[in-house]
Amino acid sequence: MADNAWFEERVSEERRAIFEAEVANAHAPVELPDKQTWYFKNILCQGDPVPHTFQDAFEPARLSPVQPEPYQSIVRLEDLRFPLERHGMNYTDLYECWRKRDMAVVDKFLSVWNEARDVRPAFATWKDMVLEELKAADWADRIRDRLGLGHYDPENAPIPVVLMQYTVKEVFEQAARLGVTQPFTAPTVLDGGPWPYFFPSPAGLAYGRCMPLVKTDGDHQLLAEMLHIRLPYRFDHIAAFGEIRRRLPERDMREARNDHLTVLQIESDRFDFGEEIP
Repeated sequence: MADNAWFEERVSEERRAIFEAEVANAHAPVELPDKQTWYFKNILCQGDPVPHTFQDAFEPARLSPVQPEPYQSIVRLEDLRFPLERHGMNYTDLYECWRKRDMAVVDKFLSVWNEARDVRPAFATWKDMVLEELKAADWADRIRDRLGLGHYDPENAPIPVVLMQYTVKEVFEQAARLGVTQPFTAPTVLDGGPWPYFFPSPAGLAYGRCMPLVKTDGDHQLLAEMLHIRLPYRFDHIAAFGEIRRRLPERDMREARNDHLTVLQIESDRFDFGEEIP
């Protein structure tokens, strides 16, 4: 987790200064993770309607030199446990309502969920990069592994999830309503809490790169990772329901991070980026 802060190249000096001012009263290195968690929860999730991530004053981390196509499809995997509990509904009933296109019930569920969601930056990827995974019966487990979602570990029961799908155009339209000029950014170490499954990417590389939970071959590992502003969900955004049933793959964190670093260095032609864990 400390390496993530050390390797980070995309955070602007303006944003770094704000963060460091917020955590300046840490008295020992062991306190820094707690301070970063506080910054994430209180400043990014519950602070301004537009997080620092997307504010022009903090020079948002450039996603790509090329503007994304308006009708390019984005996907995001969402954990349904909290919204189901808040709405007082179970997974099977919600799925059946969606399958039968009972829009009144599903729209009410989404309304309650949208109201409860905070403004944290949304991690997402391009749909066309995970088409093979989505064809499989265990697509939810496969997507979890490709996206590096190490916090989705079904220890006692399956984790109900939903795959949300929407377009670049929809995100830009929401951004216009909020007065945001850069609604897409590359993920940085300051856009989440301290987390070993996150890995920053070199500044010259288009997009971030998800660190997968399983060993993969070559470019297949380099799944594009982006952040965008919060988008209120609608019925037509729901692409699929599923359950994560497999426990986290047994993989050494040192091996996972070193493998990912090597692929990042090759892809970006930046062999000076980062440092292996001995």
